[in-house]
Amino acid sequence: MTRCGQDSGRDFSAASTDRTIKSTIVNFMLDHGSSIHDGAHVPTALDSRTAGDIDALRNLVATGQRAGWQMAVSPYTYSEIAATRDSARLSQLDSWFQELWQYWRSVVGSDEDLPTFIEADELRVRMLTSGYLSVLPDIADRVLRCDALAYRCDLFCTRDWTTILKHRGDLIELPFEIVTPAEWWDRVRPFAALFA
Repeated sequence: MTRCGQDSGRDFSAASTDRTIKSTIVNFMLDHGSSIHDGAHVPTALDSRTAGDIDALRNLVATGQRAGWQMAVSPYTYSEIAATRDSARLSQLDSWFQELWQYWRSVVGSDEDLPTFIEADELRVRMLTSGYLSVLPDIADRVLRCDALAYRCDLFCTRDWTTILKHRGDLIELPFEIVTPAEWWDRVRPFAALFA
């Protein structure tokens, strides 16, 4: 998940708002980190959706750094990562997640406007028992949506086309949109220069 600071009440078409990133994005950023973070060329053998998401995340990360956006991480993301069966990959994901998690803990600990982890748990329980998220077949996906709600995100970024993106039309009552990296960048691109 990511959470970005508000900018003087100006909209910038969701360029300065909260974001949530699912574990599919954490995995993807690990797999393509050299292209996303270090500017390496996107491999030409990749399909257009994957290449587009790499390009989008590279631009979003760069814009987010200039704009001072905060990345939020759901504690439940770790349970998804822990299910990784390949021990070498699990070790890489664990290291990457721990870095993200320490960052997010420091944000929550220093921002009085954010709920504590206990308060977020209470909201998660209320939301899960309401049944609204039952359209999502996976409990992990429901919990991640609850965390996005608890931390007041207005976009949830994922590459999960099999469940979350497939059902996003059924979740339009949530106070945040569910988007792919490319869709998020399409919204930010016209305003990215404002954060130079």
